[in-house]
Amino acid sequence: MSNISSLPPELRAELLAVVGPTRLIEGGETLEALSKDFYWYSPVLERLLGTKVAAAAVRVSNLEELKAVVSACARAKVPVIPRGAGTGNYGQCVPIHGGVVIDLTPFDKVLEISPEGWFRAEPGARLATIETEARKIGWELRNMPSTWVKSSLGGYFCGGSGGIGSVTWGGIAAPDNVKSVTLMSCEETPRMIKLEGQDANPGLHTYGTTGIMVEIEMRLAPRFDYDQMLFSSPDWSKLLDWTDMAARNMQWSKRLVTMFQDPIPTYFKPLLKYFRPGEHVSLYVVDKNSADEVVASAAAAGIDCVCRLRFSDPPKPPYLSDYTFNHTSLWAIKSDPSYTYIQAGFGENFREQFQDLHAKFPGEIVFHLEWFSRRGRLGPGGKPGGDGVVVGGIPLVHFVSEARLQEIIDYCARIGVGVNNPHTYFLEDGGHHPDIEEKRALKANLDPLGLLNPGKMRTYPFNPFAEAAELSRTL
Repeated sequence: MSNISSLPPELRAELLAVVGPTRLIEGGETLEALSKDFYWYSPVLERLLGTKVAAAAVRVSNLEELKAVVSACARAKVPVIPRGAGTGNYGQCVPIHGGVVIDLTPFDKVLEISPEGWFRAEPGARLATIETEARKIGWELRNMPSTWVKSSLGGYFCGGSGGIGSVTWGGIAAPDNVKSVTLMSCEETPRMIKLEGQDANPGLHTYGTTGIMVEIEMRLAPRFDYDQMLFSSPDWSKLLDWTDMAARNMQWSKRLVTMFQDPIPTYFKPLLKYFRPGEHVSLYVVDKNSADEVVASAAAAGIDCVCRLRFSDPPKPPYLSDYTFNHTSLWAIKSDPSYTYIQAGFGENFREQFQDLHAKFPGEIVFHLEWFSRRGRLGPGGKPGGDGVVVGGIPLVHFVSEARLQEIIDYCARIGVGVNNPHTYFLEDGGHHPDIEEKRALKANLDPLGLLNPGKMRTYPFNPFAEAAELSRTL
C-alpha cells in the first residue's frame, strides 16, 4: 500500500458529514502547519520530514466526532495521526505516509479539578488552563513543559516526559503522577480502555501509535507561591557547585533548577538587562518563603542574584521558565541557526563528563543543564534510583554534519552519558523504553489495522504503508 496523499472520495464525503467544510482542511498553509511540529530544531529531521504533509486534517471537538472520524478512516484503511498543539520537537505528529491528521485541540474541556488533588480533562485541554484553575483551589501541576502556556494535555502525554516541576516530582511516568489514561482504538467500531496508575505507562510518550487519548487524569501538587530568580557568576565551577547544592537541598520547595553556560544567556534578548558579559547563569524557582535564604546562600558562595520576580496568581508573564528546557534551544537557534541540540542524562561524575566532552569537542558543545528528581528512575543494574536528584539537560551543539553529530552521541554513550536522541522520529531511538514490549502489545490491541501514526514505532512488525525495503531497514 502506498502513501495516502489524497482522500478517497467516500472518505471525504464521510468526513464532511461529520465536521463540515470549515473543519476539514485539505490544503494550503493550514494543512501544512497541522502536518508539522518543531522537528526543525534538528537538521536531520528537517531533511527527513520537511516535505511530509497529510492528505487532510480534521478538527474534532468531542468524543462522538472523534469516533465517527476514526471509524471512517478505519473503513478506508487510511493512516490516522492524532495531534495536539504541535509544540513537540520530534516529528511525532508529522505524517510519514500521508493520511488524516486529527487535530484534538478543540476537544479541550477540563472536566473536573478535585479538592483532593487531581484533575480529569480531555486531550485538547491547555496546560495553562489546568494550572490556572488548579491554583485557585490550592493545587498546581506536578510537571509541565516550558511550552505550558500553549501545550495541550494529550500532546504532552504522548510526546513529552517531564519539564517544570520534575526536579521535585519526576517526569510524567514517575510513580503516582498519572491517575489514569483512557485510550480509544483505531477500528471501524472504536473501543475504549482505561489504564490506571503505573499500568498507564505503556500508553505514555508513544506519539499516538498505541491508541488515541480521549481522557486523562493526573494527580496535582500542593500549590506554592514562587519567586523566580537568576544567579550569575563568571566562575563556571563555583556556580555549578552552588546550583547542584541548591537542587539537592530538600528543605527548599522548588519547581525548577536550570543552568546556562555562557554565551547562552546572551540569546535571551528580553532578559539582557539582567546579565553581565561573560558570565554563566542559573535559574531557580523556589517557594517565596525560602527565597531569602536561597539568596543568602548564593551570596555566601560569592554568587549574585541578578533578578527576582514573583510568580503571580493567576499566572501571567513574564515567566523565566520560558527560557528553559527546549525553549533554550529555540532562543539559541533564533540567534545562531548553526545550533542544534542533544538531550543528555549525566552520571554522579557529571563534572568529569563535562570536562571530557569539552576536551573531546572543543567549542562544539555549550552546556544547558536541568536537574530532575530520581522518582521512578532506574539506577545501576535496573534498580530503583532512590531519592535525590540527577543532572540532565539539553546541551547545544554546533552542527557540522550528521556524521559529526552521531560521533558526539556515540562518544556520550562511551563515557556514560545517556542520550535521548532528538534527531530521529523513531520512538525507540528517541528515548529509553524498557517497556517496549508492553507498548507493542498495546498497539497490537488498539491498532489492529496498523493505521495509527504508521512508521514511528521502529520495532513494530506491521506497517501496511511501508515499502518492503523500508520495513526491513527498521527491524
